Amino acid sequence: MNEKPFLVNIFTSGKNFESDGTGSTMTDNKIRYALMNFVFIFGAVVLAAFVAQNVLKGSYFDAVVCAVMVVVAITGFFLARFVRVQTVAAVFTIVSYGLFCCLLIWNGDAQGAGFLFIYIYPLLTIFLLGMKTGICLSCIQLAVTAVQFFVSTASRFNYHFDVSIRMATVYVLVLSITVVFERSRQTKDRLNRRLTMELKTLNENLQQMVEEKSSRLIKLHDTFGRYLPDKIIKQLLESPDGPSLWGEKRYITIMTSDIRGFTPLAERYESEKVVMLLNYYFSVMVEIIHAFSGTIIEFLGDSILCIFGAPLEDEGHADKAAACALKMQSAMKDVNAWAAGNNFPEIEMGIAINTGDAIVGNIGSDRVMKYNVIGNNVNLSSRIESYTTGGQVMLSEHTYNALRSPVHVVQKVRVNPKGVSMPIMIMQIDAIGEPFNITLDNKAAPLRKLDPPVEVLCFRIRNKHIEARGFQALLTHLSAKEGKLLPSGKTDTFTVFEELRVRMLDREVLAKITGIEEHGAITLRFTTDPALST
Repeated sequence: MNEKPFLVNIFTSGKNFESDGTGSTMTDNKIRYALMNFVFIFGAVVLAAFVAQNVLKGSYFDAVVCAVMVVVAITGFFLARFVRVQTVAAVFTIVSYGLFCCLLIWNGDAQGAGFLFIYIYPLLTIFLLGMKTGICLSCIQLAVTAVQFFVSTASRFNYHFDVSIRMATVYVLVLSITVVFERSRQTKDRLNRRLTMELKTLNENLQQMVEEKSSRLIKLHDTFGRYLPDKIIKQLLESPDGPSLWGEKRYITIMTSDIRGFTPLAERYESEKVVMLLNYYFSVMVEIIHAFSGTIIEFLGDSILCIFGAPLEDEGHADKAAACALKMQSAMKDVNAWAAGNNFPEIEMGIAINTGDAIVGNIGSDRVMKYNVIGNNVNLSSRIESYTTGGQVMLSEHTYNALRSPVHVVQKVRVNPKGVSMPIMIMQIDAIGEPFNITLDNKAAPLRKLDPPVEVLCFRIRNKHIEARGFQALLTHLSAKEGKLLPSGKTDTFTVFEELRVRMLDREVLAKITGIEEHGAITLRFTTDPALST
């Protein structure tokens, strides 16, 4: 901290005048207190000069009076450093000024330097100490004028009439300046108080805005913290109107993913191992979904429900959903590499995507609420997912029509899902072009012909229920994940995506029909581990 110059330190009483509580600025305070202390020092110097003058003239009584006033002035100067400056300055100014005026009257020196001091001293103190002190000094001047005019014996010399007139004029001048200055000061104080109130109101408004912003941040974090990437949350906070967190109808893309045959797998492993596998799988998928600006709605067992295009609008939500799904399928190689290193079997995932209107927003009760999505298009996405097999990405026709990027369609199938009045077209894709350029490497192992064929017992699964009566079939071809069956005898008509339970010896696996040939052969995709090839 820099030391103040010596004179500045003296004239400001060694104080740091940041504020005096009246709204004055720091510079204004420094000037006022410096001038006030200058008045003390100036008065002490003048009085000391009178002490010396009276000593030289032999007027020891006058010298003693002046010396007393010097002590009064110096005492006021030092006391002002420790107690209320305004009060001390006013008292000692009035006392020393009154004594000095009485001395001037007695000696008749009011027309010289002392008379000039009578003029200047009140004017300075008015600006420093305010109206009350100025009135007191003016009254002293009036008393001095009255004494010297009416009491001729009060002085050792005779005063002239014009001196009294001048002193009366100074009284009027000082009193007028005092009133004008005080009115100006009161106006300034009113303005300062008004400004202070306005600043206080502004500060309260700013504080309220900060609290609302903080509350909004906490609300957004609680709502989206685990579902959205950080960059999306930042955009939500920077949005001037903010996102609509309550229910609204939006045109979005819904993606549903599910691990094929996870229920039998979970039955074979301890719960801690199952949770460990799921946590790793979810951690990989969440990173990919966030990278494509997806919003995770919830985890349903081993399934993921997420949306694209909400809460922030995104015109390319269908493209991002398709690219995200292909990227998720590509990442299953890394997931299975980790699974193999931790003694887990290989797992597969099916993904379905649908685009359309849905209601999104905070849904729940006062105690439990979450950001959710509801509507027929959400249900349709789940229905399409039930047709997928491991490694597949299925799109609805709505999503396909909404795409801007080119995609490679592997197959198109017309299906009649539950809850839909008319059949719909779904299509499997394995690649998307610019700007994503993602292609799946789904080269299936070739089917190996079995010689002789293997007899198996099959059970049809309808509406999640396994029929009690099975049918015999010959397993004619087999690979790690696929097979071909030739039913024996007469059976009901099969449909694509129908599920079967296939039993051979002591092993059972679930499979889904992926194709039906003209001569009755059925192409299967195994959906659970272990496969028959083992």
